[in-house]
Amino acid sequence: MSTRQGVVDQALLDATAAAIARWGLHELTLERVASEAGISRATIYRRGVTREDLIGAVTAEAADTYTRAMLPALAQSGTAAERLRIALGALCATADQHLHVLAGFFLAGGEVFHQPGPDAMVVEVFAEPFERLLRDGAVDGSLRHLSPTITATVLFNLVGWGYIHLRAAHGWGASITAEAIIDLVLHGALGPASHQRVTTLTE
Repeated sequence: MSTRQGVVDQALLDATAAAIARWGLHELTLERVASEAGISRATIYRRGVTREDLIGAVTAEAADTYTRAMLPALAQSGTAAERLRIALGALCATADQHLHVLAGFFLAGGEVFHQPGPDAMVVEVFAEPFERLLRDGAVDGSLRHLSPTITATVLFNLVGWGYIHLRAAHGWGASITAEAIIDLVLHGALGPASHQRVTTLTE
């Protein structure tokens, strides 16, 4: 993978992922990546690769996996609500493929997945599939009319980071974690009578 300054090959990419999984993003250094790769720090310097290049390469790999995983939810037939369930399942599956690396990102606040600023949103490559499904759902009536951008950011964070935390920190199994989170996100916790009462009280 080419960067502005050098080339991050697969061995260096794997070493970076291993270092993030072991120490977390904030503690990632070229020395630790070199140690995981079994090379000297000077070798990395000679390649012209920076810490930011390595983080960018790992993020790009996760983004590529995520984009490919989302394609079925966007391409197949069915209501937007049905396809949203598939998309949320794909998000969990992607998180599982990169679980320990993403857990390292989680400890750093997930900074590489968001735009900077106090009103930060999920970067477009991660938000766009959910935004599209939310807009489709508003049209076909299978989803509520919600702000696509804000709701896409909430979905990505709530499901993505919730899944990673329960899997990595609590040791839950993949299936029960995905099922519990997705069911709660799509159906909520309120029964019909309670939903009506809460809606009345908040109006």
